[in-house]
Amino acid sequence: MDNPFTLTFGKEPLSIINRDYEINEVYESFISPNPDSHTFLITGVRGSGKTVFMTSIANTLKKDRNWIVCDLSSDFDLIKSLTANLNSKKEVFNIIKNAKINVSILGFEIGLENQIQANDVAVYLDKILSELTKKGKRVLVTIDEVVSNKNVREFVSLFQIFLRKEYNIFLLMIGHYENINCLQDEKTLTFLYRALC
Repeated sequence: MDNPFTLTFGKEPLSIINRDYEINEVYESFISPNPDSHTFLITGVRGSGKTVFMTSIANTLKKDRNWIVCDLSSDFDLIKSLTANLNSKKEVFNIIKNAKINVSILGFEIGLENQIQANDVAVYLDKILSELTKKGKRVLVTIDEVVSNKNVREFVSLFQIFLRKEYNIFLLMIGHYENINCLQDEKTLTFLYRALC
């Protein structure tokens, strides 16, 4: 008899607990013209299916041409990772090229017809998200096993600014309760308490 469980991290086992209601709640919120929340924090014990839950939502949205899904790791600089991830997607690059954004990062010039110049990765990311929002594109950022480190704190602070600018950016983070609680308790990130869990 086949084992209904799997020891492979993030791989969907043969038999899973049905979470269709919860998955649908997050999915419907994200695709709504006026989303209830742009941020969901999913917590649970080890092996409870958090990664499978997140992957299910990400894979469904990847099939929609209006969505761009970026899977990031909290071990790396999330602002640079998201910028690089978006730049690597052909459809995003074409939108950036048509917007004629010029960027200079760490002394390297990336010329796209010298129209708008950005001297910082965060400024460049802001311009990318602005253009994507104008084109009706939505960006989902997923972070698995989130922790309260410098990378996450900087990214979530910038994410809050992007929400104030009404960009079409969404965040789905999963992790253990103590890690998410520690992140929510940061003085500048208490808005995460309003993120739906």
